[in-house]
Amino acid sequence: MSDLQLLLVDLFSRTAATLFGLFLFIVTTISLLRTAVVPRALTSPVSDAVARSITGLHHLIARRRKTYVKQDSVLAWNGPLIIIGQLLSWLLLYFAAYGLWIYGIGGVDLGDSFRESGSSLFTLGFAHSTESGPTILAFMAAATGPIVIALLIGFLPTVYNAYINREADISLLAVSGGQPSWGPELLARLTLNNQLGDIPTHMNAWTKWFGNLRLTHTTYPVLVQIRSASPFRHWVIASITALDAASLQLSLTKTLPRAECTQVVIHGTQTLETLYAALTVRKKFFTKLPFVGRHLGAPIPESDALIKMPGYQPGSVAVEQAASTDSARVFSAEAVHQISVGEKNGIRLSKEEFTTAVNMLKKSGYPVEVDLDTAWTQFSMSRVHYEYVAYQLAYILNVLPAPWSGERKSKFDTIWPTSSVDIYEENITQSDPPTGTF
Repeated sequence: MSDLQLLLVDLFSRTAATLFGLFLFIVTTISLLRTAVVPRALTSPVSDAVARSITGLHHLIARRRKTYVKQDSVLAWNGPLIIIGQLLSWLLLYFAAYGLWIYGIGGVDLGDSFRESGSSLFTLGFAHSTESGPTILAFMAAATGPIVIALLIGFLPTVYNAYINREADISLLAVSGGQPSWGPELLARLTLNNQLGDIPTHMNAWTKWFGNLRLTHTTYPVLVQIRSASPFRHWVIASITALDAASLQLSLTKTLPRAECTQVVIHGTQTLETLYAALTVRKKFFTKLPFVGRHLGAPIPESDALIKMPGYQPGSVAVEQAASTDSARVFSAEAVHQISVGEKNGIRLSKEEFTTAVNMLKKSGYPVEVDLDTAWTQFSMSRVHYEYVAYQLAYILNVLPAPWSGERKSKFDTIWPTSSVDIYEENITQSDPPTGTF
């Protein structure tokens, strides 16, 4: 090969290295800003690829475990390792970007350029160049490394503060709703503890919890993968518990407060739909949304039937429809389609399971004021709006097999909370005076 050809090859390789290094620098910077700086639910190919890879690996390892508790012990590492993996990926990409830049404009060979890139990026200082171009890039790399690490140091407290806020209410629910929590058990324990009058307070707290969950888990998607400290608690199960408890009160009673329960159903449904759309169907460009009727999900005939049910008021139904339409504006067309199809298929919970739960509530003293058929119809109309997305999230995240929470990838027996009603009946029986003649 002639000297001219060698010169042209060298010029081409250095030009290509400079351009590719610039591309890597831009892509990595955008990923860093979208993930750790901009407070908005933004997609990032780099961060998403790292999260999917680490999550896939953890689920692959977890499926080899034979009990749910052992699976959860594996999946508990998933969220934290996603954060570490993203940090390492940013540093590695910056290392490659600066190495290619130095090679492209510095006149040094490829090995020396990456050596200088690493020395500068990690502020080790064992390699340097006297040329002006590489020196400027070395200063840039020396500033980039500490900035990336500092952003992560600031990012971690924000994420874990949101995690603690989420888990505080879930931890309280373990006492009031069982562990794992279950909607009927929550109402039964409140009844047995003479706290029916406190239900509006509980429901208002869960409305606020759903609002925080929607904000933090779309802004920082890694929170979706960070599991509770106990294998028998999970934010998806807590969501289903609160929604089921609210839906049961709306369908079974006429005199107990219902406005707060309606708010829980509306906010909880919108939260789970938003997280489902963000987690499963993340598209950059949105197309026309295929609404069914005037709003996402329920067609008009179902809305008319719902208005006639004793647990709902026309105004509440209108608010729910308007909120659903507003929330769906940020969904992709595919996400809206999947949610709509899931709702049209109806609920998977059986009437027998519902009847068993109602009988348990009657034993606790909970006031059942509506006949069973009417209550089942109303409960089904309420649950259909959140059951599909809740079951999908539980399946994707492989959460604990709690009651009324759908199927899992691994077939484990349902884990039930300790029944407060059974203990109550046993205590009553034991306290009865003995019969017979002495």
